[in-house]
Amino acid sequence: MVRVSFKKFIYLTILIFTFTPIISINLYYNSTTPGEHISLERIKTANGDLNDNLSVLPDIEYTSLNDLWYNPKIEMLIITPNRTDFIDAVKPLMEWNNEKGVKTIILSNFSLYEGVDDAEKIRNMIKSYYETENIQWVLLAGDAQNDLIPIRYVYNPDVIRFGEGRTESVGDKEYKPTDFYYADLNGTWDSDGDGNWGESPYDNAYGLDEIAWDPEVYVGRFPADNANELEIMVNKTLKYESNPEVGDWMNRMLLAGGISDYPSSLDPDGEYESLLTSYIIENYARDTVNYTHLVEEAGNLSRAVLYNYFNNGYSTVLMAGHGLPSYYYRNPSTWAYSSSYASSSSNDYMPSLVYLDACSTSSYDNNDDNIGETLIKKDKGGAIGAIGGLRVTWYFEDDYNLEMLNRGNAKLFWKEFFLNKNFQQGKALYDSKVAYMNSDYYKYGSGSTFFDFQRKQLLTYCLLGDPEVDIYTNEPKLALNPFTETIYEGQLVSITIKDENSRIVPYARVHLEGSGGKYHTVYANENGLVSFRIPAEENESYNVTITGHNLIPSYFNFTALPDNTSPQLFGIEYNPKNPKTSEITTFNIEAYDNKSGIESAYIFLSKNNFMDYIYYGLSNSIEENKELITVKTERLTPGEYSYFIVLRDYANNTDIFYNSGYIFSIPQNIINYIAPFSLVLIIAVGGVSVLTLYTGLRKYSRIVKGM
Repeated sequence: MVRVSFKKFIYLTILIFTFTPIISINLYYNSTTPGEHISLERIKTANGDLNDNLSVLPDIEYTSLNDLWYNPKIEMLIITPNRTDFIDAVKPLMEWNNEKGVKTIILSNFSLYEGVDDAEKIRNMIKSYYETENIQWVLLAGDAQNDLIPIRYVYNPDVIRFGEGRTESVGDKEYKPTDFYYADLNGTWDSDGDGNWGESPYDNAYGLDEIAWDPEVYVGRFPADNANELEIMVNKTLKYESNPEVGDWMNRMLLAGGISDYPSSLDPDGEYESLLTSYIIENYARDTVNYTHLVEEAGNLSRAVLYNYFNNGYSTVLMAGHGLPSYYYRNPSTWAYSSSYASSSSNDYMPSLVYLDACSTSSYDNNDDNIGETLIKKDKGGAIGAIGGLRVTWYFEDDYNLEMLNRGNAKLFWKEFFLNKNFQQGKALYDSKVAYMNSDYYKYGSGSTFFDFQRKQLLTYCLLGDPEVDIYTNEPKLALNPFTETIYEGQLVSITIKDENSRIVPYARVHLEGSGGKYHTVYANENGLVSFRIPAEENESYNVTITGHNLIPSYFNFTALPDNTSPQLFGIEYNPKNPKTSEITTFNIEAYDNKSGIESAYIFLSKNNFMDYIYYGLSNSIEENKELITVKTERLTPGEYSYFIVLRDYANNTDIFYNSGYIFSIPQNIINYIAPFSLVLIIAVGGVSVLTLYTGLRKYSRIVKGM
């Protein structure tokens, strides 16, 4: 019997592979020292000079860069009644905000928006700008008491359900005021349409919470009854920010801890607010500011002492204890500070951020004779910002961890302020509300927005003052000039903001203005680093305003010089080293441009001297300045390729890099060689098999015949 050995088949296959030609890639790497132009050849192609091929390149994408400079987003709304005197009163604040880079507009046409009342129209107006702009700050410039800028009253019968006979010191027992309505833009606020706003799931017809509780914007209010009062608050804010009375008051905090309840048989330990004030000092304030601590049980929290200390000037003030609209109490029966004291305060040009951890001390919707409103309206002094309860607020006995209700709110506010460095007063307030909702007390404890008294804690503490104002914690300094090096058109500028003592200024604001309406604001990171790309316009001059925490507004300028220098090529690497038709080839192009910076890199490939070609490229974004650019091809067909590199910078300077070594080959797929040999082998093996079968049959026939 004739057979083909398997070993013989393997041997034949090996022979086929042995004599199949192997084609390898030859890709050369060129390198120079930085700044040295590679010696390259200019070649003529079938289509002419290499430059002719560059017409296919896409234009530089300047649109997004120009949008940043010519169409900046709005950051702040100042909302006034539709009255000329109110609008005129806030114009200086709008102009100052725009000068420092917080793009601000004044709105008074809220009547044009949909809504069942003015409050809903104002909220819908805010929502429309929030959805299309970069709104972060909202200042309501008008009093709530006479509905110049109305406040929203929510359904919250907390004193009826949980008060054990308690009543509100001012206002209605069921409907409670809040400006949180203008900050939470995602809540329905009246999903069942019964006219009771902000209901809990218990009261909503569908069992839904009408409030979303996660504010989208930071809200504050100037509670002005007339344009004169509004001018006072505007001018005080402008003085505080643009030309402050520099002094050690900026590094001081005043804390007053009263007694909410004396020890009794029901509460043997009593309720001492010094537990809260001491905690804030030890955990938050001590490392940042100097402090004065007045404690009722220590006998140093008297009216005269608190009044005199307040008048000495403090950057921040906390008063914790009981309260009525016109009084802060040092114990359940004795007041220590009043609205008349606030009215006569003499801390001229040293206004404080005042946090009133006490009931009803800022009931600006009901009367003008409350401590918070009196402080914010005080000419020159008083408060730059006042945070207090609009109605009765709540605390739990034996809240040793200071996590519940009043104490939890106050503790988290000062944590946001000092530890998380949210020195803008509106941001500190609203971020502390979010922190309260995310606290262990809410996640794992008994905290819940189902209960009216819990909801009210988040709703009733509102800000009187400009929410965007940054509160001092030290004597401010001028900024160092960060523009000491030459700057070119189109350049990505990277600088670090420091004060004149060379201390880094985290989150500083850098605002740039050029001619023709160019306007751009960028913010530094926590390390003071800020980057921005300027337009590709030569000899353009820019005015710069730098502001930030504990910075005096600082002014600089620079001119963007022309960039007429083309980018340089350092070298090329590739992967894989021996590409196949089944693989994508990656080119790493190392380039250099010390002026406007690399905008893009391209690879042109051709198998016929660029009569036909394909190209691939990658661009830096406007916030990138990468000098190692990775370009990936598609899967390429077999053959020998010539290629050249095109580099372009942000000033649209372009250069081509080519030499005779810029050639590589991609081999034919091995199956193309194996297939013909395999076919011959199969035919041969088949023929041998047929011959073997035929021989066997003949032999079998002879055997049969012989039987």
